[in-house]
Amino acid sequence: MSWQHIGALNDRFDWVANALGLTFVDPNSWIEDRDFAKDGLHLNGRGKRRLGQLYARVSGLDVGGSAESNT
Repeated sequence: MSWQHIGALNDRFDWVANALGLTFVDPNSWIEDRDFAKDGLHLNGRGKRRLGQLYARVSGLDVGGSAESNT
């Protein structure tokens, strides 16, 4: 699947989320190569931590800055 198709799908997901009063989070906009395990598909520990921090921020659960800031 090309990045153009992924972008088009993400645009649709964003539209649906907004229509439902939700926030669509596209992790592809912040992820880095070093966030993946050796298989290049799954997130490593750093990637999982960063994904959790991203979701905590957009959901409002990161109150008080308790998440690690080594991103």
